[in-house]
Amino acid sequence: MDETIRDFNRVLSVTGITIFAKTNWDSKLGLVLQFFNVIIGFMTIVFTTAYVIVNLSDTHACIQGACICTTGIIMFISFGVCLLFRKQFRQFLNEMGFKDAMLDMPLIEYVLKLEQAGRLNELKGEVVASQEKLLKLTRVLLKTYVFSVWACATLYLSDSVYQMFVRQDDSLRLLGFEMWVPWSLQNFNVYLVTYAFNAYSGYLCCIAYPGLQLTIILLVGQTVRQLRILNFILLNLDQLALEIAGQKGEKWQCYCTAILSQCVDHYIMLKRFSNKLNVICRPFYLALILDAIMLVCVCSVKIAISNKSSPDTMKYYLHEFCFIMVVLTFCLLGQQVENECAKLETAVTEKWYIYDRTHKMHVRIFKMALSQRMPIFIFGTITLSAPTFTWFLKTGMSFFTLVMSVLEED
Repeated sequence: MDETIRDFNRVLSVTGITIFAKTNWDSKLGLVLQFFNVIIGFMTIVFTTAYVIVNLSDTHACIQGACICTTGIIMFISFGVCLLFRKQFRQFLNEMGFKDAMLDMPLIEYVLKLEQAGRLNELKGEVVASQEKLLKLTRVLLKTYVFSVWACATLYLSDSVYQMFVRQDDSLRLLGFEMWVPWSLQNFNVYLVTYAFNAYSGYLCCIAYPGLQLTIILLVGQTVRQLRILNFILLNLDQLALEIAGQKGEKWQCYCTAILSQCVDHYIMLKRFSNKLNVICRPFYLALILDAIMLVCVCSVKIAISNKSSPDTMKYYLHEFCFIMVVLTFCLLGQQVENECAKLETAVTEKWYIYDRTHKMHVRIFKMALSQRMPIFIFGTITLSAPTFTWFLKTGMSFFTLVMSVLEED
């Protein structure tokens, strides 16, 4: 746990986002740095949008600018979300990130103290192993994502430097990312400052994207993990209670009902947590998917009209790949939440007939609660799911086909 939290804090604190800090997480200095980066993000959108507008008559330049503009929009939204909802994210981390909320269940607390074989030991192994696996996976994803975005940004910046060396034109003033600036770049000092701003805004993406998105993935991943553990408990409820009670009887029935009640309480806590997180992240999900559709389209067009194996085209391959993988990850997580809820709804009625009247009443109540599920909504009735990812790819390719047909006609 500590290693994962430390890695997240190292990445996010570079830009003033200190929600993972153990102490002084709401410092004034971090808040100022966050606000500064939000301003940089807004300026990036303004300059890249202006570049697209100015170069509407130049297809290649317009498409290149659109790739950067769509990326800048998500960067700005990411920093904005982290700034506006920093206290809420800190609360989410206190609930699900800094500790294992499963340990709040009396059954789990009891099981972790045991040293015996059987279903109780399997439950203990599931709790411990799943937590370690989730933290390790999130940590690996964070490092991989940071490296991928860093490599993409470096390709953009190094390509501009390479082009200036190759052309041997002392008056050439290329920037790493396509931006229109309201001042002249003929003065070399002005150009250096502008290039530094350009590079800074580019490398901000290396923090904004992995930081916020992996934080959400960690929190949703905890929800999936705990739903899976509840599913294991309900599927093996009679055996778990039998190992605790020693033999079937009135005491066994009481243990079964008590464990079921704990599962109901924990599910309600998970649903409340998921709803609060979804309310904050829903606009981000919508913006991410719509923005990714446009980026997949313009990157695909740029690749289609360029030399497929040139160094300049490589950055567009990586750029598009990163966005597709991000949308895929979120959609798979949303689908996993839906799948685990469906399994839980089935598991709660497992062997219902062997229990007493009190237990059956609890089962009916829990069954009604589970029928609502906890879908991750994007907009209206659209959820993060596998069909949404399919729709995302189809829509992106439809836009690509439309743009290519227009270009061919011209």
